[in-house]
Amino acid sequence: MNGFNMFRIDQLTTYFRRNHFLSRNKLVFLSIFPIFFFFCLLGIQCKPSLSEPNPLELPYFSGKDFDPIWTNTHQSYVNLKKIPDSLLLIEDSGKPVSLKNWAPKESLVVFFYATCRGICPLITRNLIQIQPQLGEFPDLQILSLSINAKEDTVPVLQTYRKTYKIQNQNWHFYTGKESEIETFAKETCGAEMEGYSVERGKYEFVHTENIFLFDKDRYLRGIYRAKGTGDIQRLVEDLRKLRNGNI
Repeated sequence: MNGFNMFRIDQLTTYFRRNHFLSRNKLVFLSIFPIFFFFCLLGIQCKPSLSEPNPLELPYFSGKDFDPIWTNTHQSYVNLKKIPDSLLLIEDSGKPVSLKNWAPKESLVVFFYATCRGICPLITRNLIQIQPQLGEFPDLQILSLSINAKEDTVPVLQTYRKTYKIQNQNWHFYTGKESEIETFAKETCGAEMEGYSVERGKYEFVHTENIFLFDKDRYLRGIYRAKGTGDIQRLVEDLRKLRNGNI
């Protein structure tokens, strides 16, 4: 603080003392206020940004609005979107799977149900079509999660796999407890889609057309449209970023 400002404060203090407008406590406050204000400004100016976009890295996502966060210390954040340890699934082989025991691999997650006649077959065919582009990522997992556990039993999933002639051993089909998969889809992936079920006579959660990219630590790192192939190049580029970041 410059000398002029300090001189002005001294003048004001003398004036108020002479006119009995200030008590002892108020005089103390007025004396320390310039110092307090200076350190407040210093703190504001020196405080680093919580998240600066970095074109060379993928963001994490946080909160109900899925705010993107670029950080090298993701462990310090408690609300990042991540596949929960509690999610239990049943593979198309009939084997129960706890996702917390997964090998550390990047994963693409999609939601579907086997009897779907609309977007599900389209998404499955698109994923088959881009397999050559994903060939440079031999450890990449594709996880197709059924949202219709009542009907999508293990034999149904096996038939679905055979129908589409899926040979990729890293492409897995899962069923499980419907409420747990729905919660995972909504809270972790942001798949807040609903549709009217004629069979059940009400609006309920339905599958989304998006693909969700999770890193080796099971954190959500990207969301892509699967209905077409326009987002596929961005997905491939993002996978390269993840791989380069793990080298």
